[in-house]
Amino acid sequence: MLGWLISYTLASMAGAFIVVRIFDYIFSGVANRVTRLGLFVGTWTAITVGSGIRSFTKRMRQLRQHTRDVQ
Repeated sequence: MLGWLISYTLASMAGAFIVVRIFDYIFSGVANRVTRLGLFVGTWTAITVGSGIRSFTKRMRQLRQHTRDVQ
């Protein structure tokens, strides 16, 4: 039942790790730990929210279509 949450969480974590690695590569370790942590949390949140909104929009379209078919 919570498989969607686990998959979003893992995908967000992987995406955030990749973004932080790219950031470290570009800035060659100039950023401190707090900056990397903030970037990680911000990226994780953005990916999770984006995925959730996309799923919500899909469900609402299905609901509108179902409601239109019933009428």
